[in-house]
Amino acid sequence: MPSRQLTETVYSQKLVFIVNPNASNKGSIKIWKKIERELAKNGKRYEVFFTERSGHAKELTEQILKQSLEETLICGVGGDGTIHEIMNGAAPFPHAIISSIPAGSGNDYARGLQKTTKVHKALSLILQGQSTSEVDLGCYTYQNNKHYFINSLGIGLDAEIANGVNKSRWKKWFNTFKAGKLIYLYFFFKKLFTFKPFELHTEIDGKTYIFKNTWFLVAVNQGYFGGGIKISPDSATNDGKLNIIVVREFKRFELLFMFATVFLGKHLKLKNVDSFLCERIFLRADSNVFIQADGEIVGNREITAEISPRMITIVAGVGENN
Repeated sequence: MPSRQLTETVYSQKLVFIVNPNASNKGSIKIWKKIERELAKNGKRYEVFFTERSGHAKELTEQILKQSLEETLICGVGGDGTIHEIMNGAAPFPHAIISSIPAGSGNDYARGLQKTTKVHKALSLILQGQSTSEVDLGCYTYQNNKHYFINSLGIGLDAEIANGVNKSRWKKWFNTFKAGKLIYLYFFFKKLFTFKPFELHTEIDGKTYIFKNTWFLVAVNQGYFGGGIKISPDSATNDGKLNIIVVREFKRFELLFMFATVFLGKHLKLKNVDSFLCERIFLRADSNVFIQADGEIVGNREITAEISPRMITIVAGVGENN
């Protein structure tokens, strides 16, 4: 796989922060106050906006980028849902550069693309102007409406887990004790015993496949999903391809073993784990299972996804999980 192309950059452009005040059980506000102090120390000029509802980060991003053609760095202070909205707002605008201060439960974007889950490291990427990278975006069409994803799109158990996490009253307690990733593990065990595998009809770059007793299919743009699970270790974010992982025909106790192998990077060698590289995929399930994009529920049962090569510019670190 080709490595990401990095470009040395000195940030003289417009700087805007979009803060999700509800992220990480409102812990994002504490993080923002620390950022404010560092920005003041560095004499950095910026604008800041706070989201008020679902979808507001996308609206703000569009409004900001429509104002001028000046190169604009938009930094989301929140989790993967916040970045998902910002990416959808920024996708049509070539003068956008995207960054993240990780302040959510999973932070898969920061881990997989930005290469840092530490707040001070993420902020230093902005203040020091280290590098940018042009990366692919996934594009999905659901009920004739077109949207984007940066991390992954999945149907089945992973989306059921995401739905449980997003609706759970326990989420704030996990975040309070800085154990946001553990809630994904909690819901994995919970859904493992209630989720019903399904039959999945797919077209992958025009070739038809039928997967029986499917637990989930995930179309991956970068390696991580579900709060730090490296489901696709070979993913590259600028290769113009989606990595497709299909998990099927496991018994429930066997699925536990499969996930244990994920942490060793051995799961792709298992008999009932299929992987593909493609540019376009169509999915149709035989039941109304959920579909997630970047951890947000975006529909059910049927969807089309494709890759949009090097469509967005991001701030990128160079070290794994710095």
